[in-house]
Amino acid sequence: MNIANFAKKPELIKITIDQEDIVKKYGSEVIFWIMDSVDIATYFDFFKSQSDSDGEKLNEIMRRLILDENGKRVIEDGHVLPVDLALASLTVIGEEMGKLRTKSSTQTTGEQPT
Repeated sequence: MNIANFAKKPELIKITIDQEDIVKKYGSEVIFWIMDSVDIATYFDFFKSQSDSDGEKLNEIMRRLILDENGKRVIEDGHVLPVDLALASLTVIGEEMGKLRTKSSTQTTGEQPT
């Protein structure tokens, strides 16, 4: 199959933070939007920044990733999220980006599809 068939324009998806402690503290679920696909540089930067504990880079990436329902950035330069919301956001973004990982073309290691 032609690789061009897999290229698509990213679309906004709604993310809901519904952890009990967040809902209790802020009075409701917290929502934001992210793109359902990201470029490879952002993908690697996101995970590398976490493994390197690079807070500055993570703040920059979060500013790019966390959007409103119109696709506009919601965290302005010089602004930061409260630590609990930032960590919860990182968790759900990481879970969503983890779904973007390439799936193996074989069902079981060592077996070719029929």
